[in-house]
Amino acid sequence: MARRYDSSVRAEAAKQNRDRLISAAQGLFIRQGWTMTTMSQVAAAAGLARPTVYLHFDTKLDLLIACIDSSLSEIPVRDRPDYQAMGTGALAQRVATAGRWLRSAYQRSAAIQQVLDDAGVSTPEAAQARTHMEHRRHGEFVNACRLVLGADPPAALVDEVWALGSRAMWFKLAERGWTPEDWEAWFVRTVLNAVQALDNTC
Repeated sequence: MARRYDSSVRAEAAKQNRDRLISAAQGLFIRQGWTMTTMSQVAAAAGLARPTVYLHFDTKLDLLIACIDSSLSEIPVRDRPDYQAMGTGALAQRVATAGRWLRSAYQRSAAIQQVLDDAGVSTPEAAQARTHMEHRRHGEFVNACRLVLGADPPAALVDEVWALGSRAMWFKLAERGWTPEDWEAWFVRTVLNAVQALDNTC
C-alpha cells in the first residue's frame, strides 16, 4: 500500500513540475522568442533544476510543442462541444459559431504558435514540426467546413477559408488595430459570402 501511495505522490509531483515548466516556458517564448529562450532560463523561471527540464523534454522544440498543445485543449478538438456546434442551426449560425470558435482558439494559442513559425526559419526540425501542424490544421478546416455545410466541401472553398483563417492574417489585421471581435466579424462575413457565392454558382 505504501508503494502505491509513494508512486502516486511521485506521479503528481512530476505532473506539477511538468506544468510549471510549460507555464514558465510559454511566458519566456512569447516574451523573448525562440532563439533567446534557453532551457536554463526555463528551469530558473519554474524554480527547478536544469536537469529536471530534460526529465520531461528531450529538446527545446519538444518543450515548445508541449506549450502549443497546452494552449489549445486537453480534449481532442473534434470532441469539443464548441467545435461540434458548427454542425447545428441555420447556415448563418453555423458560420458564426465557426468564427467564434476560431477566434477563441487564436486568443489562446496564436502567440505561442507564432514562436514555432519563427523557429522554423532557422531550425529545420521546427520547420518540419510546423509543416506537420499546418497539415493537421488544414484537415481540421476540412472537417469544420464539412460541419458548417452539412456536406463534403469543395477543395477550393476549404483553401479559401484556411487562408482567411490563417495566423498570418490574424496578426496582420491585429497590427492594423483590429480587435479579436473585429476579426471575428470580418471572418464570419467573408466566409458566409464565399459560401453563398458557391451556392449561386451551383
